[in-house]
Amino acid sequence: MTASDTLRARSKTMDSPSKSASSRTPESPGNSASQPKMGRAVSLHPNVRLNLASDSRLNPIHPSLGAWRTTRRLAVLAAKLQWWLGFPGKWLIQTMRLLLFVIFMLPGFVPPFLCYMCSKKIKKNIVYGPSFRHQLDVYLPTTPANGKPYPVVIFISGGAWIIGYKAWGFIMGQIFQQCGVLFIAPDYRNFPEVTVSQMVDDVIRAVGWVYGNLESLGGDPENITLMGQSAGAHLSALAMLEKATSEADDNRVPPRIYADQQVEMADWSVTDLKRWVGISGPYNIVDVVQTMKNRGLPKSVIDALMEKDLVRFSVTRRVRDLAIKDPCKILPRLPPAHLYHGKADETCHWQHAQDLAEEFRKGAVTATATYYEGKSHTDPILEDPCEGPGDALMSDLLKLVLGVEDAPKGEGGFWRLQPKLLLKWAKICNPF
Repeated sequence: MTASDTLRARSKTMDSPSKSASSRTPESPGNSASQPKMGRAVSLHPNVRLNLASDSRLNPIHPSLGAWRTTRRLAVLAAKLQWWLGFPGKWLIQTMRLLLFVIFMLPGFVPPFLCYMCSKKIKKNIVYGPSFRHQLDVYLPTTPANGKPYPVVIFISGGAWIIGYKAWGFIMGQIFQQCGVLFIAPDYRNFPEVTVSQMVDDVIRAVGWVYGNLESLGGDPENITLMGQSAGAHLSALAMLEKATSEADDNRVPPRIYADQQVEMADWSVTDLKRWVGISGPYNIVDVVQTMKNRGLPKSVIDALMEKDLVRFSVTRRVRDLAIKDPCKILPRLPPAHLYHGKADETCHWQHAQDLAEEFRKGAVTATATYYEGKSHTDPILEDPCEGPGDALMSDLLKLVLGVEDAPKGEGGFWRLQPKLLLKWAKICNPF
């Protein structure tokens, strides 16, 4: 039975559980357990059958909430965030730097943003859950399918767990879709509305939505990449570990550590993922506390975000513990891991990627780590694509996802419109 047939069978039996790893190394299917078991089968919320024409909207307001309730909700959350951050503070300087960065990058940002807003091939604000942040964008490939399903990338954006938003991947998404990849960018709730545990639940819910609608979207169930950048890399890795933990043993499942016990998930398994990709991620939270404080994030906010348990939400430490003792065989369920990091990253040191890759390998999970000399935290996904074709990270990602030795001709997406002088000033102002 093919993976497509398997997913179709799961959708018909949602009420009963189903059964069923700076070098580049070949991906191996050997990371899955010899007899993988599917995760808990639960209902898919909210779409039973996807209709892209009616479910996609330019209006970002969640249809179940309306403009007034959404505006009121945003105002309350903004006031809470102000209380947590204090006034004035370092965060104000960082906010001003971010605004200047965006202004200087406008020549490079405007053309792809206009394409994002106007393209009929980008289906925006599709609802996948009850919160006003439970929406996602679908970038339909612009190349013909030729009778074959498209590779799939589920991209979880960064934003320091506070300003994460699905549209941050609008450049990357359009490059992927131009090269024949189905790119899906879910939004998720931010702090102070929720803490990291509920953000992880949002990622799990969003991935479940993708699996539930994969056939309608024309995606390949045998080539699905879960990818995240910065905080998104951290959240997607935690989501992957959480799913693997819940699936590891029917008779002896470790207690769930996350808070939202009512989260609805589609019937998907971490063993279905082709690979996981982490870009510039903070995988050891204990080690980035001081850096985040220097960036204007008070220790009280970090503690609240991580529920006063930094070790529990540190991916590297969890993998390290499992590599030493893993009675439920959690790590063997994980897909191959591919980490990408700039060596000039001052927000999350490249050592984070190296350490996590090493711990994965100790646990017999296939892992690669690729580093980019002179690249900062955001260079690979924002500044470099705006310079035109030749973006090293996008080239590597396309080769990985498409399974080719050379990236498609013309990758890079947009002609160069970013003046070098403005790019230099933007990099100076960049708070990340």
